[in-house]
Amino acid sequence: MAIMLPANPLKRTFYRAMTSFFAALAAVLISIYESTLRFEVEGEDHLRLLRAQKQNYIVAVWHTFVTAAVFTLHHRHFCIYSDHPRTEAYERSWTHFFREIGLKTLRSLGFDVLDASLGKQSAGVLNFIKKIQNGTPAIVAPDGPHGPIYEAKPGVIYMAAKAGSVVVPIGASFSRRVVGANWDDFSLPLPFSRVAFVIGEPIYPPKDLSEAALAAQSKKVEEVLDQLCFRANEMLNTRPEIISPQAK
Repeated sequence: MAIMLPANPLKRTFYRAMTSFFAALAAVLISIYESTLRFEVEGEDHLRLLRAQKQNYIVAVWHTFVTAAVFTLHHRHFCIYSDHPRTEAYERSWTHFFREIGLKTLRSLGFDVLDASLGKQSAGVLNFIKKIQNGTPAIVAPDGPHGPIYEAKPGVIYMAAKAGSVVVPIGASFSRRVVGANWDDFSLPLPFSRVAFVIGEPIYPPKDLSEAALAAQSKKVEEVLDQLCFRANEMLNTRPEIISPQAK
């Protein structure tokens, strides 16, 4: 069955209606599922200070924990960059159909999704940078879209430099989760799990945009993200001290 957008107006309208219906249903189910999770956020003051200073910023989170960012930040109107292979085989695949549902779901949750597949890839990146320059915060997985896992590429630092923004690293952890079989260990917290979310201090891009400088700053992003994830694990594994009345 051809899944690419049908040329026939009636079929195209039906296709759009179907993807919109499933996206609306998915948004409702996600909201119900999200209500079962208990979020523990540390470092919120870093974002408050950036907003007070009207400083543009890009949130960096490992691909594994993108869902944590979606669940925790969906009410903040972040921009998400999305692209896909520009091949007819992909356009006719079920993956493309489910991608359309996913993008519409993200929009219904309050995200500003920039679909770079609607034009040239270079134009998509430029439009993404312009959105950040105009004050829309963004979410980026520095080890995406194809890995290697937990290795930060220089793209996020480069975009931050071009957009006049900073990079805000965020670590996450789930008390209970299911892990996918993809390269990124894509994880979903199980219902009624605890989700730790640690927001780090802003990382400023270098003025020198040479390959060596970008690589060095990307390594810093990588190290900080790992540290924040370790801290998130500590939050979930540390039980609060209980002081009995007799001990007072």
